[in-house]
Amino acid sequence: MTRLGMLCVLICVGCSFEAPPSMGDPAPQFELERLDGSPVQLETYRGKYLLIDFWATWCPPCVLEIPELNAFYSEHQDLGVEVLAISIDRDDPEKLRLWAEEKSVLYPVAIADTDLARAYGAAQFPFHVLIGPDGTILERLTPGYHDREELRTLLAKHRGS
Repeated sequence: MTRLGMLCVLICVGCSFEAPPSMGDPAPQFELERLDGSPVQLETYRGKYLLIDFWATWCPPCVLEIPELNAFYSEHQDLGVEVLAISIDRDDPEKLRLWAEEKSVLYPVAIADTDLARAYGAAQFPFHVLIGPDGTILERLTPGYHDREELRTLLAKHRGS
């Protein structure tokens, strides 16, 4: 083996290149705390469609998207559709709660680290995943801003409506 080959092997020892789940695969499980202090697990949403929004306060498109997610959530929450924002911020939860309140975030917000975001395939933010009522991944959206009409269309595609 060449020196370059050995160097590559040594660098990659301990690296984790686990691919995120594909469409149709079970969504990675999580157990998190919402900003209101209540626990939330993926199983909480069994039987419903769940749009997960991985985001951060320092991400301009994430902040810009809040009114779109608010509208989508308000329109669909009574129809078996939920939105869960998962913040990857490292701020104090109380500081994050006040920030979300100031920005008028209507949907639940939980806190996680980037490991969970990576487990879902996020490398950039915002990053969205649509999970079906059976807990499988239906879609991983392209990272970036998505408006309410895009989200409606995506949901309709999977609900058949």
